[in-house]
Amino acid sequence: LLIRRAAPELTDELVDEIKSFLETGYEDYEYLERDPEEIFNDFLDATSPLLSERDKREIMKLRDMARMIIEKGDSKLNALISLLEDVMGEENSKVIVFTEYKDTLNYIVEKLNQVHPEWSRNILRLSSDETRDDRKFQRIREAFERDPRARILIATDVIAEGVNLQVAHILINYEVPWSLVKLEQRIGRVWRLGQKKEVEAYTLFMANVADQAALNSMYRKLLSLKRAKLSPRPVTGQEVLLYADVEDLVKFPVSVAVTEKKGKKRFLKVTEAKSILTYLREDKVGLEKLIASIIAARQEIERELASKGVLYKPRSRKDVERTISLLGFRDPRDLMEALKNLVKASSCIMGFEVFEEDGSLKVVRGAEMPVSINTLDDIYGLLARDKSSRCPVGSFGLVAYGDVEGKIILVPVQVKDRKDGTVLYRELVGMDVNHNKILRGSELLNTVSRALIKCMGVVESYKSDLRVPFNMLPSIMEKVRKSALALLEPVNLYVNRLVHFALRDLDRTWIRSNDLEVTFLDPICYIRFVKTLKTPIKEPLEEIRKEVEEKAVEVVMEVERAEGRIPVRVSEEEHYDIKSVDPLSKKVRIIEVKGHYGSEIYGELTDAEAKLAEKEGERYWLYIVYDIGSGEPKWVRFRDPLRTMNWKIFEKVEKKRRYLLWPKDLVEGVDVG
Repeated sequence: LLIRRAAPELTDELVDEIKSFLETGYEDYEYLERDPEEIFNDFLDATSPLLSERDKREIMKLRDMARMIIEKGDSKLNALISLLEDVMGEENSKVIVFTEYKDTLNYIVEKLNQVHPEWSRNILRLSSDETRDDRKFQRIREAFERDPRARILIATDVIAEGVNLQVAHILINYEVPWSLVKLEQRIGRVWRLGQKKEVEAYTLFMANVADQAALNSMYRKLLSLKRAKLSPRPVTGQEVLLYADVEDLVKFPVSVAVTEKKGKKRFLKVTEAKSILTYLREDKVGLEKLIASIIAARQEIERELASKGVLYKPRSRKDVERTISLLGFRDPRDLMEALKNLVKASSCIMGFEVFEEDGSLKVVRGAEMPVSINTLDDIYGLLARDKSSRCPVGSFGLVAYGDVEGKIILVPVQVKDRKDGTVLYRELVGMDVNHNKILRGSELLNTVSRALIKCMGVVESYKSDLRVPFNMLPSIMEKVRKSALALLEPVNLYVNRLVHFALRDLDRTWIRSNDLEVTFLDPICYIRFVKTLKTPIKEPLEEIRKEVEEKAVEVVMEVERAEGRIPVRVSEEEHYDIKSVDPLSKKVRIIEVKGHYGSEIYGELTDAEAKLAEKEGERYWLYIVYDIGSGEPKWVRFRDPLRTMNWKIFEKVEKKRRYLLWPKDLVEGVDVG
C-alpha cells in the first residue's frame, strides 16, 4: 500500500507484467507482448519517487561502468561486424539482424556507422518506432525489397510476424532467442516460397552462464519435440564457430558464435551440432565437454596459424595503423595512395586506361565498362589479371630516367619456423646498393611507380646485376625480424596465457621468438635509374672527343667479354666499331659505340651507319657509354635502335645527313650497366 501511494503510476497492469517477466525462466519463457526493455523503463519511471540520492548515484555508477565496458570493446558486436563484412563482400547478398531490444538496435546501428561509415546507405532499421507509422514502415520494407543498396536490416521482432522478407537469405540473431516459437518465426521471414538462395541463420552467444542456460533450454525443447515425433522447422544448425578479437586472445574463455546453416571464413569450427546434442543430453558433463571442445578449437587455431602462415588480422583502426606501419606505410591512406600510383604507372604496360572521377579511380580495359578501384582487393585483382602472359621469363632489369643515378635490387625476404621450416611471413624489399638504403612500404611502391613511368626498357639480367652487397643483409634481416615479432605479438600473448593456465606446453605447440629464421630468396629483378638530361646537347670538345670514344670502346669490349662473347674491333674496315660473336650459338652482334664525357644519353649516326642499322635490325646494337669524365663510366645499350629509340634527321655542314637518337619513354631493347 505504501509503495502504491508513493508511486501512483505503478499500475496493477505494470506490476503484473513485471511479476510475470521476472518469474519466467528459460525453460518456459515464450514471446511477450511488449519488449522487456520497455517494461523495465516504465517500471523505473514509476518507482523513481522511491529512490534515494544514494540509489540514484549507485545507478549512475552502474551506468558509467556499462559505458566504460562498451567503450573498451564489445566482442559480440565485433563478431557481428566480422560476419557482416563477409556478407557485404558478396554481391547481391542481404541480411536481417534480429535483436530483442530497441536500445540494442540503436546501439548496433550507431556502432556500425562508426566502424563502417561507408555502409550508411546500406543500413535500414525497423523497430516499434517505425511500425507506428504505416507509411514509414512500408517505405522501409519496399526499400529493403527493391533497392540494391539496402543490404542490412536491423530489426526487433515487430516484423517477425506477417512480413515476408525472402529478398534476404541471411539471418542473424544477436541474442540467444528465448523461445523456439520466436526463432522459428524469424527464420520463417526469409525461408519461404520464393526464396532463391540457400538460407543461412546465425545466433551469437557468449560463453557465459546465461547464454549457456538459454542454449541448453532450446535443445531440451527440441529433444522434447523429437520425442513427441513432431517435425519443427530445423533451427539447430550444423556448426559451432569460434570468434575472438585481439583483446580476447589474452582472456579465457572467449566469445562463441553459433551458425544455423554454414560457417564463414572468419570463424573457426569447433564441433558439429550432432555432438552438441549429445553433450546437452549429458547435462553438466555435456557442458564440460563443450568447454573442452572450445579448448580443442584453440588448438586448431594454432595449427592453422602455423600451417597456413596466417598472422593476426587487425580489426580496429589503431590496430590497422600499427600493423601497416611495420611494413613501411604511414597509415591506410598512404598504403592506398601508393597502390593507386602503381596502378596508374602500370596502365600503359598492362593495357588499360586510368582516370579519376568524383575522387574515385576508374579503370577501362578495351571496350569493357569502367571499373571502380576502391579497395585492396580491387587493386590486387587488377594487377594480378593475366599476369602469366606479361611476366618475363627469368630475372630481368628495368631501366628508367631518374634525378639520381642508382640501382635498386628487389629481393623477397621470408620468415620461417626454424623447427619445421613453415613459412610464416614474406615481404618484398628494395636494396638501394648505391646509397646503402633499404626500401619498404610506400617508399618502395612509389619508387617502382616512378621507374615504370620513366621506363626506358626491360632487359635480361645477369648474376652480376643481382648481386646484393653483404653489408646490407644484416640490417634487412633485423628489420624484417622485428616486424614479424611485432605481428606475432597478439598470438604470443594468447599462447603465454594458455601456458599460464597449464593448458599448453609452449615448446611443443608454438614457436618461440628465437625460432624465427629470416632467409632471402633469389632476387626477382633490379631497377636502374639513369640521370635525366636537363641541359641541351652540346658538341664535345675536340681535344677530348677521341679520348672519350676510345674509353667507350674499351668499356664495351669488357662488357662483351664478361658476358661470354668474343668481341673484335672492326672500325677501320666497317661502318661500325665492334663485331661480337657468341661461341656457343654463333650469333653475331653488330655494335656501334658512342661515348660521352658527361651524363648525356644520346647517339648520333651517320647516314651510312643508319642504313646499316636498318639493314641488320635485331643484330645491330648501339652502346652509349656516358659519364666518362667522372672516372666511373656507365653504359646503356639499345637493340635495333631505329625501332626502339626516338630519332630525327638533321643536316650538318656540306649537307651530310645525321641521325640523332635518344631513348623513348618506354622501349623493349635497352640494357644498362
